[in-house]
Amino acid sequence: MYNIILNILNKIKMTAYLIVKSDTSLVNQKEFDHWYQIEHLAEAKEALSSLNAKRVWIQNTKFHLAIYKFQNINDAQRAVSSKNLEKLIKKFDEKWNYQVKRTRELIELSQEI
Repeated sequence: MYNIILNILNKIKMTAYLIVKSDTSLVNQKEFDHWYQIEHLAEAKEALSSLNAKRVWIQNTKFHLAIYKFQNINDAQRAVSSKNLEKLIKKFDEKWNYQVKRTRELIELSQEI
């Protein structure tokens, strides 16, 4: 019975997202965009086991957002605390000579209509 209830609760948990905001003001934005498009987004999606991954530029700025979708907040938290993320961070920092400062935020949807 407990497993049935747990399965139901897991299904009603809301979707969660990892949002990575990158300040690209110290690097070539076109090179960054190209690298993210052809290499990094797919690599990060796979390494984090996210359901999907999207990216956008904040209009009229040098800020880039990568948005990784997870089934629930527990999956997102596991991804954020994983060795895979540590490896991605190291590779990213070395690629961009530690010139791209980033923030990471986890969000969980509380309502969807």
